[in-house]
Amino acid sequence: MLREHQLWRVLRISCSFYYLVASTACFVHMMKIQVIAEREQKIQTEVKEIRKVFYCDLCNKQYKLAMEFEVHLSSYDHNHRKRFKEMKEMHGSSSRDDRQKREQLRQEREMAKFAQIADAHKQQHQNDQAGATPTTLRSATALADLNQRKTLKFGFSSKTGSSKNSFGGAAKKAKVASVFSNDSDED
Repeated sequence: MLREHQLWRVLRISCSFYYLVASTACFVHMMKIQVIAEREQKIQTEVKEIRKVFYCDLCNKQYKLAMEFEVHLSSYDHNHRKRFKEMKEMHGSSSRDDRQKREQLRQEREMAKFAQIADAHKQQHQNDQAGATPTTLRSATALADLNQRKTLKFGFSSKTGSSKNSFGGAAKKAKVASVFSNDSDED
């Protein structure tokens, strides 16, 4: 019995040892795999860093060899894109400046127009408070304003601002049918 007991003990120890060796071997194997994976990852990142040197941002092209990259830099395609980009930047800034100037002039004209309207309202308000003005003076200024408006026509026609209608009386407007109702375009 003693022998059997010793035999079981040896067997248990050997199984434990075998388990320890096997698990250690698995652990070592897993560590090797992990080290190899890390090494491959590091190599890939280094290759990407090296390849960045041979990447053309302008043309969005990647080259593997320095010689291919140099040939690309001297190619017509690359130089054409480069000139086009420079031209676009040069014209883009000048057109942007022109647009800003036009916008500023438009705003200045609007402000002058609003100031003129405000002065006219102020003057009219003062005239209303001062009393009634002679109707002939009022009609003369209204006629002058009407003539001034007639001369400010815009378009491509060769006609001037004063026409037969400004002297001979008002002409009738042509009737235009409305899409939304049966009314015509009459005032």
